[in-house]
Amino acid sequence: MFKEVLISGAIILLSGYRYYIHKLEDIECVSYEVKNSKIPKVFDNFKIVQISDLHNRSFGVDNNILLEKIDTLNPDIVCITGDLIDGANEDFSIALNLIDVLSRKYPVYHIIGNHEQKVMMNKYKELYKEYFKQLYNKNIINLENEIVKIERGSTCINIYGLVIPYMYYPYLFNRNYKNKNLDFNKYDVEKRLGKIDNKEYNILLVHTPFFFEGYSKWGADLVLAGHVHGGIIRIPIKGGLLSPNREFFPKYDLGEYSIDKSTMILSKGLGGSKVLPRVNCKPEIVEITLKCK
Repeated sequence: MFKEVLISGAIILLSGYRYYIHKLEDIECVSYEVKNSKIPKVFDNFKIVQISDLHNRSFGVDNNILLEKIDTLNPDIVCITGDLIDGANEDFSIALNLIDVLSRKYPVYHIIGNHEQKVMMNKYKELYKEYFKQLYNKNIINLENEIVKIERGSTCINIYGLVIPYMYYPYLFNRNYKNKNLDFNKYDVEKRLGKIDNKEYNILLVHTPFFFEGYSKWGADLVLAGHVHGGIIRIPIKGGLLSPNREFFPKYDLGEYSIDKSTMILSKGLGGSKVLPRVNCKPEIVEITLKCK
């Protein structure tokens, strides 16, 4: 009798685990409409798909599940907001394959996150150089404190890519933790990206959302960010439990935020921490449709 109970319990636990793993493979598509009078009419219904924080993860063989989800949305462009790779992994083939497939179909705009910077500081530095060498050979637009214009006729929208230095990513039990109160303000953004043209519509790709006030004061109309993984563990009513630096109930965890005339879309991303798995926090891709107001 006791043996039968143990076997039944083991089967239930295994079934529950398999169901949990299956749900982690189930990618959500979250859609937003962003309206602004500065969006030119020719960019009305312009569609952006944002992917963030893959952390070297594959959804299905060669990320076929992820790629099919993106193809279903049929975006005008794809924006990647950092951490395609993982700072503790020496195999970058998953990220490179994803970029290779995506860039054959869509214009891809890419920025690095804290994990790409982390790799540069550890024993995989030479491998990282090779990774970026291959990345640059792909047909993508990699933005490191740069701007690119997307033109249609005589009008355009601007896409900026901002790299926040690694020192601004404080981690518990990490030498950067002493920097947890550092601010990254309007002038820090301006120092790297220059003054903004407020007459045009300006999209900012950045990894961390925690300096949204600075991005807004600089003049970004739309900010696309990641990094927080939705708070890792989602608690009903309360929201995300942890930020990546292990602080409870982060100010920004996922979704849409506004300051003055700026909108921020924060993706909970696709991958996550090896130490803390996601709980009640499905991986996601984000669809943003621009609307001329």
